[in-house]
Amino acid sequence: MFCAVVKSDAYGHGAAVAKYIEPLVDAFLVANYSEAETIRSLGVSKRIYVLGGELTPHLTRRDPLIIPTVFDTVGLSAVIRNGIDFSIEVNTGMNRLGANEKTLAEMKSICSAASVSPTSVYSHIYNGISSALEQSEKFDYLTLSTIFRRCRHLYSSCALDLSGVNLFDMTRAGIAMYGYYGPYVSPCMKVRAKIVAINSVHAGEHIGYGDYTLDSDMVIATVACGYADGLRRCDKQLYMTVRGRKCNVVGVPCMDLTMIDVTGISPRVGEYAYLIAEKEDAEYLAKCYNTIVYEVLTGFNGRNERIYV
Repeated sequence: MFCAVVKSDAYGHGAAVAKYIEPLVDAFLVANYSEAETIRSLGVSKRIYVLGGELTPHLTRRDPLIIPTVFDTVGLSAVIRNGIDFSIEVNTGMNRLGANEKTLAEMKSICSAASVSPTSVYSHIYNGISSALEQSEKFDYLTLSTIFRRCRHLYSSCALDLSGVNLFDMTRAGIAMYGYYGPYVSPCMKVRAKIVAINSVHAGEHIGYGDYTLDSDMVIATVACGYADGLRRCDKQLYMTVRGRKCNVVGVPCMDLTMIDVTGISPRVGEYAYLIAEKEDAEYLAKCYNTIVYEVLTGFNGRNERIYV
């Protein structure tokens, strides 16, 4: 089975992704009940697994397709008492959420006494392929009981690097689904903003906020995006792509606008400058921000418009 991870606004790609890919997947996974409600409002009719451990909304706004996670006996008793389907998270080394061996044994007894079994049992890989096999062995051992074997899932995108191993009953695809995992996949999103002004600026003149001045004459394009849209301020040289050429950001991004050097390109107002045109652009931004691609992608949110083709 294939579970599409669409949490955090589908990694910045927009929750509407879910309705377009539903025919291709078996289930969805989100971070909290609010995200699950958003997916359901799109008309999605497949199961939506919720990672977070907050149970209150599940108990008060019950939806049979939204499956909460429990990882202790208190949460388990609550969902059983309210007749709610549930998943159990197992701790195999991340030590974030999840039941340890002792708690899992207690949960097994509660399930047996109530004649119920979890819709799914899962854990998280914490260090990609380097920890996957060890965690897989622990997960398999902890979930040997027939009560826990209805649907077991452990692997995320790192499953692409594995062969000849037990992938259990379902695989959760996150970053790979959006095109950022090794050579196997291609990005599915471009990020662009319109050029709204073009100015010829002379050497010695200021650009944007602060004390930034030009060392030489430049043609400067002002682009309608800034740090409120996901293009963060940093001390590295950023760029956007215009007509296939990389154009350096001049000065620092403002909240809503950013200036780039388009000398020699002659673009027109209304054309697009691409923050991400290729996979390497997102990876470069992550390097500039000293972070990971996940954070870059999920930073494109809020007022950004998404067009699906």
